[in-house]
Order: sequence, then C-alpha cells, then structure tokens
Amino acid sequence: MRKISQAISSLTKKVYKRTSANHSNDNLSHLAFNNAAQANIIIAVASGEVIMVNNACSKLLGYSKKELLTKSRADIFDIKESHFKAMLKQRAAEGESKAMVFAIKKNGKPLPCEITSAVFIGEHGIEKSITTITDITQRLLNQQKIDTGKDKAVADNIILAEAKQKQIDIKKECVVENNIKLVKSKQKNIDSENKKIVDSNIVAAMAKSDARLAENNEWIKYIAKSSYDVMWDWDIATDEIYVGDSVAEVFGYRLRHNTMQFADVCKCLYGEEKELVEDRLTKIITLGSKTWNDSFMFKRRDGSVASTICRASIVRDDDGKAIRLIGAIQDVSKLEELEKKLADQVSIQEEQGEKFLLAAKLSFDVIWDWNVLTNEVFLGDGFEELFGYTIKNNKADMIRDWVNYLHPDDKEAVIHELQNTIKSAATNWEHAYRISRADGSVAKVYVRASIFRHKDGKAYRMIGAMQDLSLQRDLEEKLDHEIKLKEKQIADAAEDAKEMERSTIGKELHDNINQLLGASRMYLEMAKRGSTNTPMYLKRSSEYTLTAIEEIRKLSKGLTTDIIKNLGLSAAIENITDDLMEVSHLKITRAVNTFNEKSADDKFKLNIFRIVQEQLNNILKHAKASAISISLSQRKKNMELVIADNGIGFDTTIKRNGIGIDNIRDRARHYNGTATFISSRGKGCTLVVLFPLPEIQTAKA
Repeated sequence: MRKISQAISSLTKKVYKRTSANHSNDNLSHLAFNNAAQANIIIAVASGEVIMVNNACSKLLGYSKKELLTKSRADIFDIKESHFKAMLKQRAAEGESKAMVFAIKKNGKPLPCEITSAVFIGEHGIEKSITTITDITQRLLNQQKIDTGKDKAVADNIILAEAKQKQIDIKKECVVENNIKLVKSKQKNIDSENKKIVDSNIVAAMAKSDARLAENNEWIKYIAKSSYDVMWDWDIATDEIYVGDSVAEVFGYRLRHNTMQFADVCKCLYGEEKELVEDRLTKIITLGSKTWNDSFMFKRRDGSVASTICRASIVRDDDGKAIRLIGAIQDVSKLEELEKKLADQVSIQEEQGEKFLLAAKLSFDVIWDWNVLTNEVFLGDGFEELFGYTIKNNKADMIRDWVNYLHPDDKEAVIHELQNTIKSAATNWEHAYRISRADGSVAKVYVRASIFRHKDGKAYRMIGAMQDLSLQRDLEEKLDHEIKLKEKQIADAAEDAKEMERSTIGKELHDNINQLLGASRMYLEMAKRGSTNTPMYLKRSSEYTLTAIEEIRKLSKGLTTDIIKNLGLSAAIENITDDLMEVSHLKITRAVNTFNEKSADDKFKLNIFRIVQEQLNNILKHAKASAISISLSQRKKNMELVIADNGIGFDTTIKRNGIGIDNIRDRARHYNGTATFISSRGKGCTLVVLFPLPEIQTAKA
C-alpha cells in the first residue's frame, strides 16, 4: 500500500504541476484521473476542502463535478462515525489506511463503501489525501443472503436435533425408571443387612459402654474417698430431691431411695436463716441466673450444727424457666483446723527458710504426664527453660517428638528399657540418660516416674519428673555467690512459702470436681438399683464424668488463687480497704488507679500489698484514727506509696518495741527502696515509701 501511495503522490505532483513546458502532460494526467474506473477524490488534509474528483466519483455520489468541488470532507463522509475516525487516526500515523465507512450521497442516503486513503505532499508543499471509494452495497446484500441461508440451515438443524434428542430422552427415561426399580430393590436388601449390622453394633457398643462405666466407677470411688460433699439433684416440677449417699456420712441422715422433699431440707436450716436462704434462692431462680452459691448453718442428724457452703447449677428450659438444680453441699466446719495447719506449716517454712531456699535453687525438675494409650505427653514449662525446645500448649507426641530429644547414643537403650518396663508389672521407672538441647549442647538428666495400670496389669499412664543433673554442677559453682544474698532470698522464700501454702489449701478446698464426681457416683448408684430411668442415670453419670475429666485437665495445667494475679495491686488495695470500712468506723480515701500494673512483676506488687496491710494493721492497733488516705503514684525515676492517717501520732525519735515498722522498712530495702515515717504526737502519721524505677524493672525482667 505504501508503494501505491508513493505512486499516487508522484502522479498527483505531476498532475498539479502548472508549468507551460509540461502543459500537455498535465492534460494527460487530468484525463487519466477523470477516466479512472474507480471513484477517486482528492481533499486538502488541513481544511477538508475537496480539490479534485473524477467522473466515477461524481456518478457514485450523484453530484456533478462542479457541485463536489464546493463540498468538504464532512459533506461527503459521516466523519462522526467511529470507523471513519479510526481511519483518520491510522492515516495520520502511517500515511495511509483502509476502512469500511459510510459516504453520503446527494439525495442524503448513506452509502456503505470501502475507502483506501493515502496522504501526499502536493503543490506548494500542501498536504493532501487521495481517497478511493468502492461501493460495497451489493457485497453486503450478498453476505446478508449467505447469513440468512446459514441461519435457516442452523434453525433446521436445531429442529432436527431437538426431535432426535426427544427420542433419546424418552429412551433414557425408560432406562432410568428401570434402574430406579432395580436400585430400590437392591437398597431394600442393603437396608435389611445394615439394620442387622446396626443392631449388632448397638449390642457391642452397650457392652463397651458398660465396661467403661465400670472403669469410671472405679476412678470415682478412689477420688470420692477424699470428698466431703453431698451431691443433690432437685426436680422443681415434682419438688423431689435426689441426694447422694454421702449425706449419711457427712450429716448422719439415712434416706430411703435417696430422695427427700424441699420442705424436708428447709427443716434442717438453722433458726432465722431458714427464711433468708429461701428468699435468696427464690430470687436467684426468678432472676434467671444459671448458678446458685450460698452459705448457711445446717442441722446434723445428731442435733449438732454444721457450717456449710452450697453451690449449684440451674437448668432452664427454652423459655428460661428453671426446671432443676444440680449441686453439692459441703461441710466446712473443719476450715479452722485447716487454717491452724496452714499457720503451723508457714511457721515451719519460716524457721527453715535457708534450707528451703537452697533446696529450691537446686531443684529444676520437669514434670511430665504420658498417656501410654494415645502417646500424648504433657511437658511442664521447665522443659523449655532447661533444654530450649518450644512445646505448643505443653503437649507433644511421645514417639514423634520426645524420642527425638534423646541423645543419639542413648536413644536405643532408653526406648528398649522403657518398653520392657511398660510390658512388665513394674509400678515405677528410674533412669539416667542424655538429652540433646536445642542449641546443640548435651544435658545429662535423671528421670523418676510412677506407672498406672488397669486391673489386668496393662499400663495406661506414666507421671514423672525429669532433673537436669548438669545444671546442678553449675549451680554448685555459684552457691557461694548465692549465699551472700541469703537475707533477701530467705525473705522471698518465706513469702513464697506462705502464698504457696495458701494456694495449696485453696486447691484442696476447691469443690467443683468433687461436685461433678459426686453427682456421677450418685447416678451410678441409682442406676445399679435398676429402673426405667437407668439409661438416663447412666447418661448423666457419663456426662458428669467427662466434665470432671476436663476440669482435671485444666487443673493439671496449673491453677492459682493468688490475689495479685487474680485482681491486680490496685483492685487488691481497694478490696481490703472496702472490707476494713465495713467493719470499722474508718473513712478511707484511695488514689491508686493510675498505677501501671504492667510496670512491675507480681512479686513486687505483692510486696507493696503487704506493706499496705502492715501499715493498716498498725493504724488499727495504735493510731485511734478516723480517716486514712492511700496513694500510689509512678514517675519516670521512682514509684511512691503514701499512707497517711489523722490519729494520735508518735515520736519517731523513740525506738519502738513492735516489729511492724521494721517489717515495712525491710520490705522497702528488699527492692532498694526507702520507708520514711513522718509523725509527731497528736498530728497523725504519714508513711512515704519510695522505690527506684530501674530496680523495679530489673525485678520484673
């Protein structure tokens, strides 16, 4: 096309060359242009003015040459049409283009045509275009006929295909109906066989269930021996209460069929508490609560009175109406005896603080619990600390994970001995071997464990402790340095011992698991008697047992009753002062909410709390005050505790015989702090305790 454009450009230059020497050639060029078979038109590119047309173009468009020479590009073509715009854009970029557009005839009718257009430089350097116009009306008509024929053929083929498909569908429907009949017949046979299999499985499952219930019952017997709870289940609709067998042991009552009415229980309530307890219980049930916790005095069969705690879960229907209460009542009369034991144990711990400290420093045991049947092993937090391995949720697989921690040279021997021990009748296992730490070093450990077995002697669980012996040698080398810090450490150990003993007693008194196991045992006993409700009793017993197992699993991860961990320092101070104001005439103001709980560890916050307790005790004993203010503030360089009262005050220059003030100062020095008492007779007392912030942050780290 570019060669054609160059030829046209050359020809046109010759056509428009107006020299006298070439006048005869000019006439010949015009003659050739006018008589060309194709319709040609020359237009000035810049203005769009028609400069020259031939006869074929005039005839095609219905204009005379004279008329066309008065027209412009916009009169000849539909310049707003997208194809025409695209043609102009391509021609401007490449010098020539080809497109299918619409020309406008003299009578105004659009003419479909194909144009070929090229740009050239004419006389006086004017840019012009020569465009060849070809009428494609007949071509479009021919194409339309072809398309119409194709559409008709397609339509005919569709009709034929639909007829054939209908015949195929009819045949398929017959085949499907026959197949359905065949499948139904086969399914009926399969269902019959499945029913036989299901019936057999149900019988087998019931046998297994009975075996599991018997096994669970053995566990419940062992655990329930230490339970002082009386389990009960109150059906509100019938007002009948099922009571566990332990009611005879705890309160001396022997019940026929383990049942009694709610009115019978109310008769056992002591004195004025009867109406109060009934009112509280009615309010709890009415308000939609899901639990009931209460304490009251309860008459024993022999006439004595027991101090009790009662807890229950309230079961409600879809409308929120209470339909039954399931709970336990516990005789807590022995709490004073337990408190005395606690005090004796704390005293012993304080007297033997140094021995306890040294023993604790040398003990880095890793507690572990291996379920032999599932191969799941629980590893205490000390495992990560001692050996550097991160255990997700403290759980691992005995075969896949724990075995890989063994030193390669010891692995085969340890596994062989452990397997032989499990297969034997042994109830314990002791062994020394090596473990490869995460950093590549090797630790020598000593393991001691107890093995739990079923009645048939098969081992199902191992619980033990692992001790890093190599760490002991390192600790022995540092022992001299540790002894130099014994004053501070003994105080820590004594304080830890107190809190540990309180937490231990709290765990022993925790009755959630005993309630669950007691309820399970009660329903098992009811099931043994045999009745139409036996399946329901067995189901409830299984549910309570599974819940108890889950609670035991949670407890095994480690529980704590530490007031600082549960409440935080600010809340603990507010609680103790609220209690003090309830039982005394004191008015106490507090400003402790600005304290940043995250800035210090629990041990430091417990130290602050003990100082507050000590000073409040001093004020109650000696100050005769009516108002106390407590503030705890934190700055960039230090933390400040201020406790002020309006009591009788005292002379700070006179040495006091009591140990309260010395205790406070010792606690402050424990964290490099200072405790200053500002007081004089008749002007109250102000205690100011300052702790350097870097020391607190170091303690936290």
